[in-house]
Amino acid sequence: MAVSRRTFLVRAAQCAFLLAVPPGLAACGGGMTRDDTAKGEGYARISSAIGPERAEILWYASFAPSSHNTQPWTVSIASANRWVVSSSRERWLPEVDPQNRETLVSIGAFVENLVTAAATFGFRIAVEPLARTPFDKELVRLELQNAVRREYPLERLLERRTLRTGFKSDDIDAEDFSFIVGGDDGFYYYRPSSVESVWLDNAAVESMRRQMTRKNVQEELAKWIRWSDADARRYRNGLTPESMDITGLAGWYVRNFYGTGDVLSKDFRNASVERARKQVAESGGWIVVTSRDDSPIALLDAGRRFERMFLKAKDRKIAVHPMSQALEESPWAEKALDVLSLSGKPQLLLRVGYMRDYPGPVSLRMPVSETTIL
Repeated sequence: MAVSRRTFLVRAAQCAFLLAVPPGLAACGGGMTRDDTAKGEGYARISSAIGPERAEILWYASFAPSSHNTQPWTVSIASANRWVVSSSRERWLPEVDPQNRETLVSIGAFVENLVTAAATFGFRIAVEPLARTPFDKELVRLELQNAVRREYPLERLLERRTLRTGFKSDDIDAEDFSFIVGGDDGFYYYRPSSVESVWLDNAAVESMRRQMTRKNVQEELAKWIRWSDADARRYRNGLTPESMDITGLAGWYVRNFYGTGDVLSKDFRNASVERARKQVAESGGWIVVTSRDDSPIALLDAGRRFERMFLKAKDRKIAVHPMSQALEESPWAEKALDVLSLSGKPQLLLRVGYMRDYPGPVSLRMPVSETTIL
């Protein structure tokens, strides 16, 4: 049967997408990555207003992970040492995160980066919770206090990366797990051969399949994918082909020919489910992050603990890939607590595994001036 040139190219790109074409095949050139972005024109204004060290704290904190890389935080500067961290409604994900669970976890990771960076510049940050519901705008009030400088490798914040392919299937060593969780509670590890891990594998694929049947979910995803370099430069957030591990010939094709309509297509939906299936087939198991309840303070704390773990994972060449969609879909959301024998509420499902090589970061970052209100 004859096929058009476009159909041929689409199918070729999908095959490369599923097979995760290695970066070495990127003969057509890569897309926009983090190295292509600077701090932005407004950074000097913020540095002048609150001081260069405080501006650096905000910049380092901006590299926190977030769902779809929406970067859903804002910081209102009441004074040089009094800040309020808020949630930006424009960067919520109501279709896949209707209770703002992942939004608060993401902002918790941002707060942890603020606290970590501040300590290296000689500040202690006192954190006062403000939110009563997950939908409140103002979440925490921060007060910067002078303290003894603490040594910490801030390159960890810059080099952290969500990885999706190339995982080894070896179990995570007990000592390595202990190192990355650092004594924090609320972490559970399941080996790839365990009953719980097999259940998580299936839940990840089937909940993805469920979400792919809903047009509103796909439309929301399409809103946050920056297929072209022009959109990546314009928004500096969301998911680029590089951040989704779509590289080489497939990366070149989607950057130049993909758009919103392709995300809504049946072929794209099927390819996404198939890729999830291939991803869970290669991993070193799962880490589940829990909290005591679903209150805003508990979700923010879960995000802070998650980020502390994530920042240390590269030291042991452990890749981390959040695949928490099962926590938003029935029946998996209701069954997770019992199947996984958890003593707290599951908030993050993380596919993990050792990497032979840990590539550099590629996700984009909005200028600090766009998330800071003076």
